[in-house]
Amino acid sequence: MPTILITGFAPFLGHAVNPTSWLAGQLDGAVIGGANIRGVELPVTFTGAVPTLQAAVTATQPDAVVMFGLAYETDSIRPERLALNLDDAPAPDNDGTIRRNSPIDPAGPMGYWSSLPLDAMADDLTGAGFPVKFSRDAGGYICNHLFFGMRHWRPDLPAGFIHVPPFPEGLKPEDRGHRTGMVPDRLEQAARILLQRLAGSISIA
Repeated sequence: MPTILITGFAPFLGHAVNPTSWLAGQLDGAVIGGANIRGVELPVTFTGAVPTLQAAVTATQPDAVVMFGLAYETDSIRPERLALNLDDAPAPDNDGTIRRNSPIDPAGPMGYWSSLPLDAMADDLTGAGFPVKFSRDAGGYICNHLFFGMRHWRPDLPAGFIHVPPFPEGLKPEDRGHRTGMVPDRLEQAARILLQRLAGSISIA
């Protein structure tokens, strides 16, 4: 049976609950599309995120990796096309570190494409009634740092990054009423659809 490793992040930047941590815990041990799902929470730090992921990959020996991150500003599922070789964000990580205009690996390439079947995943989600909005790249914070680090370390292993909305209770007071967020059951359903498609692509490969 193939294994898919999914990752979520700890709470950060005043977000008391990170839906991706919940998702990783919720699906850990599930079987989806004939694949065994393993989930792990990662720290929101430039120095800790990639090593923790590497340890999880080494321990579980997955056939693919799906990294999930919270994008507060969206109510859609947001697949990321590219991981850029750049740390560049004004916000501090959970260690208080800020990185601006800094290559992740000065000797590395400009970036990496996601190696997940993103278009097929998006079609499946849209067909099931989920809002989907593609993003060119995963930004300059820990999400992109992790995405680049994973692809740079193991370019042979199918891997990619998906941003998801906050839970409704995680919306700021000023955003309630004109934002929806995504309730846990719906987020889990969306993740299962993504993983079902990925499991199928692994078995075909």
